[in-house]
Amino acid sequence: MLPALQQAFNDRHDDDRLDRVFGPWPRLTVLAVTLLGILLGYGLQGVLERFAIFEFVNVAAVLFGAGYALVYRQYLFNDPAAGEDDFPWLAAALIPPALALVFVSFAGRWLDGFETLPGAPAWTSIGGLLDALADSLAVAAGLAIAVAALCYSKAWREAFKALVRRLIVFKIMVWVMVLVFVEIGIVGSILGVLLESFLGIDLPHWLGEFADQLTYAALMTTIYLAIIGGTWTACRRSFGRLLRDGEVNVLETLQTMAEPPEKRRRAARQARERAATQAQTERGEPPSN
Repeated sequence: MLPALQQAFNDRHDDDRLDRVFGPWPRLTVLAVTLLGILLGYGLQGVLERFAIFEFVNVAAVLFGAGYALVYRQYLFNDPAAGEDDFPWLAAALIPPALALVFVSFAGRWLDGFETLPGAPAWTSIGGLLDALADSLAVAAGLAIAVAALCYSKAWREAFKALVRRLIVFKIMVWVMVLVFVEIGIVGSILGVLLESFLGIDLPHWLGEFADQLTYAALMTTIYLAIIGGTWTACRRSFGRLLRDGEVNVLETLQTMAEPPEKRRRAARQARERAATQAQTERGEPPSN
């Protein structure tokens, strides 16, 4: 991703494609849109926060996702200059708002303060800091999925429904993770019992909670980064097909990428066999056994 960002925001104006999408001053436009989206999004968030649903919806991320998808589709399917080499520029232009969303989310948690576990030394507050950083990555992961799903589909209504379903499942998964690793604290409890049985000493009572914080932060950070990286990879691989066919099911592609290699190879082999059988049928040849 970093090479793409460097390539997109270089100083070589003869090698620039963002101006086709964002106008004559693309970098200034992207930065201005990022700032405006943050201010407008979080302003609306404050106005709408009395509605329960907006406890789970980041308005700024919704604005960025819808806006970028509209602009990208307008360029990809209405500008004859659009080509397969455009992906790094278009994808990198989404990085500034994603980073801004992560920063604002983390800053909000930082301003609220990170409480030290009862009876624990001050340095254990790093657990809360890492948890906050992991949670802040969620909005970037959601933004990546939203733009990909909406931008890569002609049927916006169906794409939106599929996106909502996936995001609901995503939220439920996060809630379960919080319940298991933070509220219940299963990892810390098991670790405490094992260490006490092996070492034969009484461990500090806060050690289990601290272990739960670190486990949650490591697990959720890995999941969010995997979602962002997987979405980037799926979109890059299918970008040419999007330009040719006008539609790619990115969510299905992501699901396929998550399958075991053997299952993917078997599915590809079956697809080739079906294609060969169909071709033989169209030529009037008997199917081969």
